[in-house]
This record gives sequence, structure tokens and C-alpha cells, in this order.
Amino acid sequence: MPSDLDIEFNEECIIEHNRLRALHGCPELILDYELAKDAQKYAEHLASVNELEHCTDTDSGENLAFFTTTTVAQKKDFTGVDATKTWYQEIEDYDFKKENQFPCGHFTQVVWKSTTTAGFGRAWSKDRHSIYVVGRYDPPGNFSDEFLENVPPLISK
Repeated sequence: MPSDLDIEFNEECIIEHNRLRALHGCPELILDYELAKDAQKYAEHLASVNELEHCTDTDSGENLAFFTTTTVAQKKDFTGVDATKTWYQEIEDYDFKKENQFPCGHFTQVVWKSTTTAGFGRAWSKDRHSIYVVGRYDPPGNFSDEFLENVPPLISK
């Protein structure tokens, strides 16, 4: 287990992903330390350039999030649960009867049934007011014409 990773944050993300995936009957994700290392490295890059943009040099699925805080106290309260819920909330705009709903891609990647592993990273900007979060997933989700098969509706709440 790499020592430079935020293991607690990764575990929070995995636990919350798996809680939400269970609501859809999807199998649990396993924490992948290589994905987490890549996610952390990319989160640090985003924080250093202070921009939110998807990586063009990865074969993994990817979720990004950006949060702005005004106090250090708010920063300390930010968790893996917060990041995961931010991505999952796109369920409100998702129609389970339609294919190819890319505007809800964060939600669909969280619950994508054939994804088996994930890793997460977060980094703060130099001014300590912006938090960048990166999720990496393997196999990746959000493939055209595979949404109905891989994004099942809620089976329980």
C-alpha cells in the first residue's frame, strides 16, 4: 500500500460508492492502489494549474469534482462521501429507459455495473481554497449503447 495516498479518503469513497451501487444491485468496487496513485497525481496536477479538465492520457474511466471553500474548517469537513454524493446526485436527471445519457456521466460511472475497481485522489490549490477530486475506474464506463445494461434502476432505497 503506497504511503503517499490518502487511504482514509479512498476508503470513504469506496464505501460510499458501494453503498450507492448496492441500491442498484451492482457489485462492489475494490480499491485499486495504482488507480488511486494515478488519481492523486492528476488531482495534484489540476490543483497546480487551478483548472478542471479531463485527462486525455488515461484508459481509465474518470470522474472529476471541484469544490471551493472559504475557510480551513470547511476543508477539513470535506470527505469521500461528499465527493461521491456530488457525482451520484446526477441521478435526478437520469432516465433509466434511454441509452447514451452522457450529461449524467458522473452518476453513471459511479454505478456502472461492469466496473470492478476504483481509486481516488484529492488535492488543494496553492491558496488552499479549491479542492480538486479525481476518481479513476476500471474497466471504464459510459460506453455508447451500454447504458441500459450497465446502469440499472434503483432496487431499494
